[in-house]
Amino acid sequence: MKKAFTLIELLVVIAIIAILAAILFPVFAQAKLAAKKTLCVSNAKELNLAFIMYAGDYDDTMVTQENGGIHQDVREFQVLLQPYIKNRDIMFDPTRMLTGCSTNVDATGRCIGFAPNFGIYSYRIGTGMFHSVRSDSDGTGDGEWPGVNFGEVAAPAQTILVGLTNDTNMYTLSFYYQTGDGTTPAAVRYGGQYPMGYVDGHAKTIKMAAYSFYHDGDSFDIMPMNGNDVKSYCRDINAAPELSDGFSGAVPCGQIADLLVQYRVPL
Repeated sequence: MKKAFTLIELLVVIAIIAILAAILFPVFAQAKLAAKKTLCVSNAKELNLAFIMYAGDYDDTMVTQENGGIHQDVREFQVLLQPYIKNRDIMFDPTRMLTGCSTNVDATGRCIGFAPNFGIYSYRIGTGMFHSVRSDSDGTGDGEWPGVNFGEVAAPAQTILVGLTNDTNMYTLSFYYQTGDGTTPAAVRYGGQYPMGYVDGHAKTIKMAAYSFYHDGDSFDIMPMNGNDVKSYCRDINAAPELSDGFSGAVPCGQIADLLVQYRVPL
């Protein structure tokens, strides 16, 4: 007599396989995301070092960026740093597949995943790694952001130089215009663990989350959850913005950070 599985036995085996798949597939997805985050931290570290090498060749001064007009991004960091990077892949976040950006770095228009620190609250007021925005030097109508000297950074180990961004098509790291990937908490990548590179050369992740900040009418911002990490956008917590920020007046950057934490609303 031939032996064979009964229908009940087959159904039991299929049910067990389905249960195991339901358990293991999310684990595999989490492992894959963790691997991408590890790669992203490595990219942040390499890009961070490129900024530092550039500054070493220019009297310890950060890149000066221009944006707008005819230039697209040819006078922004993603092009200016190419001689130091020689690998465009490190500018991208493997989880950010958004397209529609400039084709100078990627022919498909894929959006870059990182940006330099433009400072707390607004990217225009000169509290981060750039001085406040000014008219361009060549008359093309662009905005120009002169890079700061690294000697102006009061606490290099606590000051962000570059990090993960949600901005397009001018890539900034600030609390404005971080809406390229949407305006809901779902736009926050890696469960909020954003890789950041610091002025002293090290890189790590900090916990980010989505907020609204109705004191300036901004309904969506991505900010660090920890108040001390908010201050890490300030190159000097005791220095006031170079331009009026429209929110707190001419108070030191560290105090602006405290006010942001006080008045923001979690989404």
